[in-house]
Amino acid sequence: MDTIKKFISTFMSAISTCSLYSKEHASVDDLTEKVLSILNELLRESDSLEVIIIQDDLVVNKRPIREPGLQGINLIKRLKKKGISRVDFLTGITFSEIKQFIANFSEMDSEVKTYPHIKTGVIDVSLLRHQIDANLPADGFISEQVKMVKEAYQDISPFKKLNAAGLEEIVVNFIVAFKKEASILKLLSPVKSHDEYTYTHATNVAVLTMFQAESLGIKDELLRDIGVAGLLHDVGKLFISKDILGKKGVLNEKDWEEIRRHPLYGARHLAGIKGLTPLAPIVAFEHHLRYDGQGYPKFKVAEKKQHFVSQIVSISDFFDALRRQKPYRKELEIKEILYIMKSDAGSSFNPFLVDNFIRTIQTAFSA
Repeated sequence: MDTIKKFISTFMSAISTCSLYSKEHASVDDLTEKVLSILNELLRESDSLEVIIIQDDLVVNKRPIREPGLQGINLIKRLKKKGISRVDFLTGITFSEIKQFIANFSEMDSEVKTYPHIKTGVIDVSLLRHQIDANLPADGFISEQVKMVKEAYQDISPFKKLNAAGLEEIVVNFIVAFKKEASILKLLSPVKSHDEYTYTHATNVAVLTMFQAESLGIKDELLRDIGVAGLLHDVGKLFISKDILGKKGVLNEKDWEEIRRHPLYGARHLAGIKGLTPLAPIVAFEHHLRYDGQGYPKFKVAEKKQHFVSQIVSISDFFDALRRQKPYRKELEIKEILYIMKSDAGSSFNPFLVDNFIRTIQTAFSA
């Protein structure tokens, strides 16, 4: 990732220098050489370097660039002004090509030319590693995302940290999918087996959480961070005995005591992961707290309030959990769940967020 940011910074410096002087200036040649050197280093790892703009997000080689910096932001603006949302740099690129491309981009009013080893155009979302094809049924897309969540979760253990970049890719996939699918309910995964519940529930909570966040006007990096926190809210259950989690009958009090520790286990694990959004351990710890301060685990600090994002995730968690059949009850209809949530507004849930959730879900019904 550092090499990619270095490439972006050097590339934009070359464009700025070319704009200030001319493409014949010695400094432009020097910077072009540096751009080509960094680019060739990146191209040794893959056949192409894909630069994609999704809304105001920069995605390079299918990985969202967190904190792209001033040069990254300037690149996004420059591409948008050119009417481009995708650039592919291919193996075999020459000094002459990259220099002409830099000169082309330095002229704000000129059209982008074609080059043998540089392809430009409008984003095709199928460039993402797990395709989001317009013809792909929603359940096929969801199955792919659940599979990715499962892969990420299986990397988690007391001795191994998860791949945060992989989770961000899932979140970006959903952000794209939101713009293609009017009904949020089609993006919720059914539970096909007990063994898959952990992954489908994590996926569904992330979808419902981002859905709520978007309806509140949240976007860009904060929306991604909230999506990642939603994906990881229940990660502490990976540290609970499978005998307890998979128990067919009613859980006894000792079992419940252990399960109630999963927010602590999750927060403790996530807090030690470098580069992960700080919202993730907060949400993992607080998602079973209530709006009125009850729930678990108990805070020892007086008057400590549940984080606003944790309040959003709590609603998503509750809604999806009640859609699933349990040994001690059947799954509930959506209208029944919304009625319960409305009844619990002010105690279990933030009243404003419950009203917003009900309103947006009802809108989704009619989509």
